Amino acid sequence: MSSQDEHESPLHEYAARASQELGRQSTDVKNSSVERVESGQVSLRESFAQHVQASATYMEDAAAGVVKTNTLEASDVAIGVASVNALQAETLQAGVLAARQIEGKNIRAGLLVSLQVHGDVHSVVSPLAGLAIGAGLFGMYWLARALETLFKRRESKG
Repeated sequence: MSSQDEHESPLHEYAARASQELGRQSTDVKNSSVERVESGQVSLRESFAQHVQASATYMEDAAAGVVKTNTLEASDVAIGVASVNALQAETLQAGVLAARQIEGKNIRAGLLVSLQVHGDVHSVVSPLAGLAIGAGLFGMYWLARALETLFKRRESKG
């Protein structure tokens, strides 16, 4: 097979088309502030994005308002709300973090919902703690109403 035949083979044409398609499905944001990033693969470095939606996301020294992705790899990142299937991170701060699987070092979240957690991961409020707080507040509300009703009855009799 000659060199010219190799360049004209269907496999090379397919590889060229696949490379071109991948380029359209991959987005690299560096040293920028953007409103929205939607792509198959997103790389966000030293940047801020209000909303990120991707199949796979890599973030380094970055921040985002809302991140919805299948896989997230992060280092020195702050996120407002994240919905992730699999998360691997080193130093991540999140307001709300929902993930099927979390693995990492120094992950902090206000509210954390996850099926599997491995590593140094902390949250202020877990779903169980949130349920307990809510039940306590609900109980206090009903107790206050019952006491109020009791005192009103005593006042009307007296």
